[in-house]
Amino acid sequence: MESRRDQAHAYFFVLGRLSAAVTHGRPNALELPNKRFRLGTLLGVVLSVVVMAIFGIIGLLKPGGNTSWRAQGAVVLNEDSGAKYVYLDGKLHPVHNLASARLVAGSAGPPVAVSANSLRGAEVGLPIGIPGAPDELPVEPHKGAWTVCALPAVEGSGLKAALLLRADPTPPAGPEQAALVAAPDGVTYLLWQGRRHRVTAPVVLETLGYGAVVPTPVTLAWLNPIPSGPDVAVPDTPGAGQPGPQVDGKPTRVGQVFEIRNPATGTTQLYLVRADGKAPLSRTAAALLLAAPAARQAYSGWPTLIEAGPGALAEVPESSSGPDLVGTLPPSPPKAIVPPPDSALCGRYDSGSEEAGRVAFQFLPRAVVNAGAAPVTEHVGGTTVDQVTIPLGGGALVAGAATAQGSAGPVHLVTATGTRFPLAGPGELKALGYSETDVVHVAPQLIDLLPAGPVLRAQDALHLSGGVAGP
Repeated sequence: MESRRDQAHAYFFVLGRLSAAVTHGRPNALELPNKRFRLGTLLGVVLSVVVMAIFGIIGLLKPGGNTSWRAQGAVVLNEDSGAKYVYLDGKLHPVHNLASARLVAGSAGPPVAVSANSLRGAEVGLPIGIPGAPDELPVEPHKGAWTVCALPAVEGSGLKAALLLRADPTPPAGPEQAALVAAPDGVTYLLWQGRRHRVTAPVVLETLGYGAVVPTPVTLAWLNPIPSGPDVAVPDTPGAGQPGPQVDGKPTRVGQVFEIRNPATGTTQLYLVRADGKAPLSRTAAALLLAAPAARQAYSGWPTLIEAGPGALAEVPESSSGPDLVGTLPPSPPKAIVPPPDSALCGRYDSGSEEAGRVAFQFLPRAVVNAGAAPVTEHVGGTTVDQVTIPLGGGALVAGAATAQGSAGPVHLVTATGTRFPLAGPGELKALGYSETDVVHVAPQLIDLLPAGPVLRAQDALHLSGGVAGP
């Protein structure tokens, strides 16, 4: 009887003959069919190990073979330490910040990252660059609205002004709404239609229905960028109480206010009687005139509107003296907005050549204003804001909008720290990696809200101890 071992040997014997017949054409070949394959694999592995060992020994004896950074003006980044250099005239010059490095290089290409071993043995020159220039530059400059908010005083801190480089979707105040604010010097302003109107006397507030409204305290830094409008004051009426022109054959007095009603059209028109004729006026101006002490001289009793029918003043000439009483003030006293709890009064400024300086007022939750905020690097009371909210890696390129008094002014680079850096010219703008399309125009007063850093000038970036680097 054959054992199981005999059967296994017989099986492998037959299998070997079949393999030899296929690979060699002879079933009785003495050489194993896979001997060459095994030998080739073994030799390949040994050769690979030897090659790797040779290159490892070379790396130990001569580490850091990267020489791509040896180009005039190349910005070099040490991967191990994070230090930055600019390669000039065969020397590696340490540079203070990325902005200085790009100004020296004249281009905004990415730094050449190399290991410390690749830099070993290179000649190191004196440090160059502009101290205080930014080391982080905006990746995508902000081109939208600027929002400036007045933060109320809380325990442990006073009033603050905050700048946000973003626009909140909260709808602004409408044309029939206004807000009252109090400046640090105690002067009250009426904010309406993107303007600030100085209130000249407490009687104005009482007359327009704002006697019970508490003005929102604000800082000068928040108030100054808002364009000024005409003062809200009691109009002056020279000669009040003197005889005026005849109306429907009846005598009038200078300072009286007539209300002409037209039942056919359902309209009314107000007029002030002046010495030389009639002057149209708004309801806001009429309310202020009737509340003035001089108005009592024009009336035998309490000053009030004198009603008249259509055509009653048709024969009275138009007055050519005195100020405009229609277009300088709101047509009717706007409704004062009551600030919601834990809110901040904000002005949203549009950007763009035509829109610069246009502002809309809105109330935002204080938590929204403070989210992600950081204090400015250098605060100047009454001039700069106290805190800014700019996303990490964000910023803006802005220039003051041109005015009738002068040109737009220099371009400023605004970084995430809330500091603005004036650019010396278009060459610096290009060297930092930007173009004219990245620049937006805003009101010059908004730019002044941020502390200023050094001027970014390419020639200044080349300065080093004992001279100037480069040719």
